[in-house]
Amino acid sequence: MAKSVNNRAMSQPQNRWALLGGTFDPIHIGHLRIAAQLRDLGFSKVLLIPNRIPPHRPQPQASGKQRLQMVSLGCESLTGVEPCAIELQRDDLSYSAVTVGALKQQHPEVQFTWVIGDDAWQGFEFWHQPLELLQLANLLVVSRPEVDSAQQSNASDWQQQQLSQRQSDITQLLAAENGRICLKALPELDISASYLRQAIKQGDNIRFLVPDAVLEYLNQHQLYR
Repeated sequence: MAKSVNNRAMSQPQNRWALLGGTFDPIHIGHLRIAAQLRDLGFSKVLLIPNRIPPHRPQPQASGKQRLQMVSLGCESLTGVEPCAIELQRDDLSYSAVTVGALKQQHPEVQFTWVIGDDAWQGFEFWHQPLELLQLANLLVVSRPEVDSAQQSNASDWQQQQLSQRQSDITQLLAAENGRICLKALPELDISASYLRQAIKQGDNIRFLVPDAVLEYLNQHQLYR
């Protein structure tokens, strides 16, 4: 049965979607570079999902509507990269397992992969229903090349157990419906939204760190000043 499921996934490359959540407060070139790299890895679509109420970090400064608009502007020049407002439409905490469950109901034919950074992976076992998330989707942990080799050696007992059962390379992950974990080193740009907010507050020039359309929106609405 597993073989037939995997074959079906491989025969329908248009149905492999990567999900990248975050506050996007604001979205920047680093986010979009990761989205473009995910497309290059073989995902047919990448959804950028702004949180409404992030469980593990402070509430965003910009409103959900403003952040969704910036994400939309940032995606305009990228094929196959789209904003998704599903978490902004819920009043409760933005739990990934709940989000993937809702998306699975809307798109039962799609194979989903939730994408996180190595920092989020370190606390993944304490997320809301992490095993339920893995029953619905795969997990791709993106790290900088110098961090990749340290991830497994520093893994907790829970992480080691999950990796022993689920770890795959990117090809195997793309062929699986759910339950696979891939640790993938990708070059990253050293940009953070917190740095950008501070830079804007100080009056620094952030051109080329965010898309031009997003920069225009930030200036028009005087965000983070």
